[in-house]
Amino acid sequence: MFRMHTDTPSSTSLVSGSVADMAALLDVANIPEHNHDRWRGNVADLANASGSFRETAYGGIASITEAQDIFERQGWQTGADRARAEIPSLSLGDFAPEAVAMKRRRTFADAGDTVRVEAAMAGNWDQAYETRTKKATRQPVTLSVGCAFGGPGEITHEEMFWTGLQMAALCDVLEGAGWRIELRALKANNFGSTGKVHAQDWTVKQSDQPLRLDTTLALFGHAGVYRSHGWAALSASSYKTPGNGGHVQRGEMLVETFRRLSASSIIPPLSLIIPQAYSRAEAVLNLTAALKAVKDPGAA
Repeated sequence: MFRMHTDTPSSTSLVSGSVADMAALLDVANIPEHNHDRWRGNVADLANASGSFRETAYGGIASITEAQDIFERQGWQTGADRARAEIPSLSLGDFAPEAVAMKRRRTFADAGDTVRVEAAMAGNWDQAYETRTKKATRQPVTLSVGCAFGGPGEITHEEMFWTGLQMAALCDVLEGAGWRIELRALKANNFGSTGKVHAQDWTVKQSDQPLRLDTTLALFGHAGVYRSHGWAALSASSYKTPGNGGHVQRGEMLVETFRRLSASSIIPPLSLIIPQAYSRAEAVLNLTAALKAVKDPGAA
Protein backbone atom coordinates (compact mmCIF):
# COMPACT_ATOMS: atom_id res chain seq x y z
CA MET A 1 0.00 0.00 0.00
CA PHE A 2 1.21 3.52 -0.74
CA ARG A 3 2.58 5.40 2.23
CA MET A 4 1.62 8.91 3.25
CA HIS A 5 4.60 9.90 5.37
CA THR A 6 4.13 11.85 8.57
CA ASP A 7 7.81 11.83 9.59
CA THR A 8 9.04 14.22 6.92
CA PRO A 9 11.01 17.43 7.54
CA SER A 10 8.94 20.48 8.43
CA SER A 11 6.55 21.72 5.71
CA THR A 12 7.09 18.66 3.48
CA SER A 13 4.42 16.13 2.52
CA LEU A 14 5.45 12.84 0.86
CA VAL A 15 3.75 9.83 -0.75
CA SER A 16 5.74 6.83 -1.92
CA GLY A 17 5.46 3.18 -2.92
CA SER A 18 5.33 0.96 -5.98
CA VAL A 19 3.50 1.67 -9.23
CA ALA A 20 0.65 -0.52 -7.94
CA ASP A 21 0.50 1.63 -4.81
CA MET A 22 0.35 4.74 -6.97
CA ALA A 23 -2.60 3.30 -8.88
CA ALA A 24 -4.58 2.99 -5.64
CA LEU A 25 -4.68 6.77 -5.36
CA LEU A 26 -7.17 6.98 -8.24
CA ASP A 27 -9.79 6.00 -5.66
CA VAL A 28 -11.00 9.27 -4.13
CA ALA A 29 -11.33 7.46 -0.80
CA ASN A 30 -7.52 7.48 -0.66
CA ILE A 31 -7.32 11.23 -1.28
CA PRO A 32 -7.45 13.53 1.77
CA GLU A 33 -10.85 15.18 2.00
CA HIS A 34 -9.43 18.69 1.65
CA ASN A 35 -8.33 17.78 -1.91
CA HIS A 36 -11.44 15.86 -3.06
CA ASP A 37 -12.80 18.75 -5.12
CA ARG A 38 -9.48 19.29 -6.85
CA TRP A 39 -9.18 15.62 -7.81
CA ARG A 40 -12.75 15.47 -9.10
CA GLY A 41 -11.96 18.56 -11.19
CA ASN A 42 -8.95 16.77 -12.71
CA VAL A 43 -11.13 13.79 -13.62
CA ALA A 44 -13.68 16.12 -15.26
CA ASP A 45 -10.94 17.92 -17.22
CA LEU A 46 -9.79 14.58 -18.64
CA ALA A 47 -13.30 13.53 -19.59
CA ASN A 48 -14.08 16.88 -21.24
CA ALA A 49 -10.89 17.16 -23.31
CA SER A 50 -11.45 16.79 -27.05
CA GLY A 51 -9.83 17.00 -30.45
CA SER A 52 -6.18 17.90 -30.78
CA PHE A 53 -6.01 19.02 -27.14
CA ARG A 54 -6.87 15.51 -26.00
CA GLU A 55 -3.98 14.20 -28.11
CA THR A 56 -1.36 16.71 -26.99
CA ALA A 57 -2.36 16.97 -23.31
CA TYR A 58 -3.58 13.43 -22.58
CA GLY A 59 -2.05 11.23 -25.25
CA GLY A 60 -5.49 10.58 -26.75
CA ILE A 61 -7.11 8.95 -23.71
CA ALA A 62 -10.60 10.06 -22.70
CA SER A 63 -11.15 8.54 -19.25
CA ILE A 64 -9.56 7.27 -16.06
CA THR A 65 -10.37 3.74 -17.22
CA GLU A 66 -8.25 4.20 -20.35
CA ALA A 67 -5.39 5.53 -18.20
CA GLN A 68 -5.68 2.44 -16.00
CA ASP A 69 -5.57 0.20 -19.06
CA ILE A 70 -2.30 1.77 -20.17
CA PHE A 71 -0.59 1.97 -16.78
CA GLU A 72 -1.99 -0.90 -14.76
CA ARG A 73 -3.29 -3.59 -17.10
CA GLN A 74 -1.99 -3.58 -20.66
CA GLY A 75 1.05 -1.32 -20.47
CA TRP A 76 1.83 1.33 -23.06
CA GLN A 77 2.69 -0.94 -25.97
CA THR A 78 2.98 1.82 -28.57
CA GLY A 79 5.52 3.65 -26.42
CA ALA A 80 7.41 0.45 -25.69
CA ASP A 81 7.62 -0.42 -29.40
CA ARG A 82 8.88 3.04 -30.24
CA ALA A 83 11.49 2.83 -27.48
CA ARG A 84 12.74 -0.53 -28.79
CA ALA A 85 13.28 1.09 -32.18
CA GLU A 86 14.92 4.23 -30.76
CA ILE A 87 17.31 2.81 -28.15
CA PRO A 88 19.74 1.07 -30.55
CA SER A 89 20.09 4.27 -32.58
CA LEU A 90 21.41 6.11 -29.50
CA SER A 91 24.62 3.99 -29.68
CA LEU A 92 25.26 4.15 -25.94
CA GLY A 93 26.95 0.78 -25.53
CA ASP A 94 30.45 2.16 -26.08
CA PHE A 95 29.98 4.62 -23.22
CA ALA A 96 28.66 2.14 -20.63
CA PRO A 97 31.02 1.80 -17.65
CA GLU A 98 31.59 -1.77 -16.48
CA ALA A 99 30.10 -2.64 -13.10
CA VAL A 100 32.90 -3.22 -10.60
CA ALA A 101 33.03 -3.43 -6.84
CA MET A 102 36.05 -2.66 -4.67
CA LYS A 103 36.91 -5.41 -2.20
CA ARG A 104 39.57 -5.29 0.50
CA ARG A 105 42.11 -8.08 0.20
CA ARG A 106 44.23 -9.17 3.19
CA THR A 107 47.71 -10.64 2.71
CA PHE A 108 50.11 -11.90 5.39
CA ALA A 109 53.91 -11.82 5.01
CA ASP A 110 57.19 -11.04 6.76
CA ALA A 111 56.73 -7.36 5.98
CA GLY A 112 53.67 -5.19 5.67
CA ASP A 113 51.57 -2.36 7.10
CA THR A 114 50.44 -3.79 10.45
CA VAL A 115 52.00 -6.19 12.94
CA ARG A 116 49.91 -9.24 13.80
CA VAL A 117 50.76 -9.51 17.51
CA GLU A 118 49.61 -13.11 17.96
CA ALA A 119 51.65 -14.36 14.99
CA ALA A 120 54.73 -12.43 16.15
CA MET A 121 54.50 -13.75 19.71
CA ALA A 122 54.20 -17.27 18.31
CA GLY A 123 57.39 -16.73 16.34
CA ASN A 124 55.59 -17.01 13.00
CA TRP A 125 57.48 -14.13 11.42
CA ASP A 126 56.64 -15.20 7.85
CA GLN A 127 53.00 -14.30 8.61
CA ALA A 128 53.55 -11.59 11.21
CA TYR A 129 52.60 -8.60 9.05
CA GLU A 130 49.29 -7.78 7.38
CA THR A 131 48.67 -5.64 4.33
CA ARG A 132 45.21 -4.65 3.08
CA THR A 133 44.72 -3.63 -0.53
CA LYS A 134 41.67 -2.77 -2.64
CA LYS A 135 40.93 -4.86 -5.67
CA ALA A 136 38.32 -4.16 -8.34
CA THR A 137 36.16 -7.16 -9.19
CA ARG A 138 33.46 -7.37 -11.85
CA GLN A 139 30.18 -8.12 -10.15
CA PRO A 140 26.66 -6.63 -10.00
CA VAL A 141 26.56 -3.25 -8.29
CA THR A 142 23.20 -1.65 -7.50
CA LEU A 143 22.38 1.88 -8.62
CA SER A 144 19.19 3.68 -7.65
CA VAL A 145 18.41 6.15 -10.43
CA GLY A 146 15.71 8.77 -10.11
CA CYS A 147 14.15 11.24 -12.51
CA ALA A 148 11.18 13.57 -12.31
CA PHE A 149 8.13 12.64 -14.36
CA GLY A 150 5.39 14.69 -15.97
CA GLY A 151 5.72 18.42 -16.44
CA PRO A 152 3.89 21.75 -16.57
CA GLY A 153 0.66 22.13 -18.52
CA GLU A 154 2.39 23.26 -21.70
CA ILE A 155 4.45 20.05 -21.97
CA THR A 156 2.92 17.80 -24.60
CA HIS A 157 2.50 14.05 -24.86
CA GLU A 158 5.21 13.88 -27.54
CA GLU A 159 7.65 15.84 -25.38
CA MET A 160 7.07 13.63 -22.33
CA PHE A 161 7.94 10.52 -24.34
CA TRP A 162 11.64 11.43 -24.28
CA THR A 163 11.95 11.20 -20.50
CA GLY A 164 10.50 7.69 -20.71
CA LEU A 165 12.89 6.83 -23.51
CA GLN A 166 15.96 8.07 -21.64
CA MET A 167 15.11 6.14 -18.46
CA ALA A 168 14.54 2.91 -20.39
CA ALA A 169 17.73 3.43 -22.40
CA LEU A 170 19.85 4.16 -19.33
CA CYS A 171 18.56 1.06 -17.56
CA ASP A 172 19.09 -1.07 -20.66
CA VAL A 173 22.70 -0.02 -21.27
CA LEU A 174 23.80 -0.17 -17.62
CA GLU A 175 22.24 -3.56 -16.98
CA GLY A 176 23.93 -4.74 -20.15
CA ALA A 177 27.24 -3.68 -18.56
CA GLY A 178 26.51 -5.66 -15.40
CA TRP A 179 24.82 -3.12 -13.12
CA ARG A 180 21.65 -3.77 -11.11
CA ILE A 181 19.33 -0.81 -11.68
CA GLU A 182 16.45 0.51 -9.61
CA LEU A 183 14.30 3.16 -11.33
CA ARG A 184 12.37 5.73 -9.30
CA ALA A 185 9.92 8.36 -10.54
CA LEU A 186 10.20 11.57 -8.51
CA LYS A 187 8.10 14.69 -8.19
CA ALA A 188 8.12 17.73 -5.93
CA ASN A 189 5.81 20.75 -6.04
CA ASN A 190 6.13 24.00 -4.11
CA PHE A 191 2.73 25.21 -2.93
CA GLY A 192 2.96 28.93 -3.66
CA SER A 193 4.11 31.27 -0.89
CA THR A 194 3.10 28.83 1.87
CA GLY A 195 6.58 27.28 1.99
CA LYS A 196 5.01 23.83 1.83
CA VAL A 197 6.28 21.09 -0.50
CA HIS A 198 4.58 17.91 -1.69
CA ALA A 199 6.95 15.17 -2.87
CA GLN A 200 6.42 11.81 -4.61
CA ASP A 201 8.79 8.84 -4.83
CA TRP A 202 7.54 5.86 -6.87
CA THR A 203 9.61 2.73 -7.50
CA VAL A 204 9.05 1.85 -11.16
CA LYS A 205 11.55 -1.01 -11.21
CA GLN A 206 13.33 -2.78 -8.36
CA SER A 207 16.95 -3.75 -8.90
CA ASP A 208 16.15 -7.47 -9.09
CA GLN A 209 13.30 -7.04 -11.57
CA PRO A 210 13.58 -7.10 -15.37
CA LEU A 211 12.95 -3.83 -17.19
CA ARG A 212 9.35 -3.52 -18.36
CA LEU A 213 9.38 -1.05 -21.21
CA ASP A 214 5.58 -0.72 -21.28
CA THR A 215 5.38 0.31 -17.61
CA THR A 216 8.49 2.51 -17.65
CA LEU A 217 7.34 4.37 -20.76
CA ALA A 218 3.81 4.70 -19.37
CA LEU A 219 4.81 6.47 -16.16
CA PHE A 220 7.74 8.53 -17.40
CA GLY A 221 6.51 9.16 -20.93
CA HIS A 222 2.69 9.15 -21.29
CA ALA A 223 0.93 12.47 -20.70
CA GLY A 224 -2.42 10.83 -19.98
CA VAL A 225 -0.93 8.61 -17.26
CA TYR A 226 0.79 11.60 -15.69
CA ARG A 227 -2.35 13.73 -15.84
CA SER A 228 -4.38 11.02 -14.14
CA HIS A 229 -2.21 8.92 -11.83
CA GLY A 230 0.35 11.68 -11.30
CA TRP A 231 -2.30 14.26 -10.51
CA ALA A 232 -4.05 11.89 -8.11
CA ALA A 233 -0.75 11.50 -6.28
CA LEU A 234 -0.43 15.30 -6.21
CA SER A 235 -3.89 15.51 -4.63
CA ALA A 236 -2.78 12.97 -2.01
CA SER A 237 -0.85 15.73 -0.25
CA SER A 238 -1.48 16.24 3.45
CA TYR A 239 -1.68 19.94 2.53
CA LYS A 240 -4.36 21.61 0.44
CA THR A 241 -3.10 21.47 -3.15
CA PRO A 242 -3.38 24.76 -5.09
CA GLY A 243 -5.63 24.79 -8.13
CA ASN A 244 -2.64 25.02 -10.46
CA GLY A 245 -0.78 22.27 -8.62
CA GLY A 246 1.92 24.63 -7.43
CA HIS A 247 5.39 25.20 -8.86
CA VAL A 248 7.15 22.11 -10.21
CA GLN A 249 10.65 21.69 -8.80
CA ARG A 250 13.43 21.03 -11.30
CA GLY A 251 17.21 20.92 -11.31
CA GLU A 252 19.13 21.44 -8.10
CA MET A 253 15.98 22.32 -6.16
CA LEU A 254 14.54 18.86 -6.85
CA VAL A 255 17.86 17.17 -6.05
CA GLU A 256 18.09 19.02 -2.74
CA THR A 257 14.54 18.04 -1.72
CA PHE A 258 15.27 14.35 -2.19
CA ARG A 259 18.75 14.62 -0.70
CA ARG A 260 17.12 16.06 2.43
CA LEU A 261 14.50 13.29 2.57
CA SER A 262 17.20 10.66 2.13
CA ALA A 263 19.45 12.23 4.78
CA SER A 264 16.53 12.01 7.21
CA SER A 265 16.25 8.24 6.42
CA ILE A 266 12.68 8.76 5.21
CA ILE A 267 13.41 7.39 1.73
CA PRO A 268 16.22 5.09 0.53
CA PRO A 269 19.23 6.94 -0.89
CA LEU A 270 19.42 7.72 -4.60
CA SER A 271 22.68 7.09 -6.46
CA LEU A 272 21.83 9.50 -9.25
CA ILE A 273 19.07 11.95 -10.19
CA ILE A 274 19.03 12.90 -13.87
CA PRO A 275 17.10 15.75 -15.50
CA GLN A 276 13.97 15.24 -17.58
CA ALA A 277 14.19 15.25 -21.36
CA TYR A 278 11.54 16.79 -23.61
CA SER A 279 13.39 16.15 -26.90
CA ARG A 280 15.75 13.61 -28.41
CA ALA A 281 18.65 16.05 -28.09
CA GLU A 282 17.98 16.53 -24.36
CA ALA A 283 17.71 12.77 -23.86
CA VAL A 284 21.09 12.16 -25.53
CA LEU A 285 22.69 14.97 -23.49
CA ASN A 286 21.27 13.63 -20.21
CA LEU A 287 22.25 10.04 -20.99
CA THR A 288 25.82 11.01 -21.87
CA ALA A 289 26.16 12.99 -18.64
CA ALA A 290 24.61 10.17 -16.57
CA LEU A 291 26.99 7.56 -17.96
CA LYS A 292 29.96 9.82 -17.27
CA ALA A 293 28.71 10.33 -13.68
CA VAL A 294 28.43 6.57 -13.18
CA LYS A 295 31.91 6.00 -14.59
CA ASP A 296 33.51 8.74 -12.49
CA PRO A 297 31.27 9.77 -9.55
CA GLY A 298 33.87 12.23 -8.28
CA ALA A 299 33.66 14.25 -11.48
CA ALA A 300 29.84 14.61 -11.37
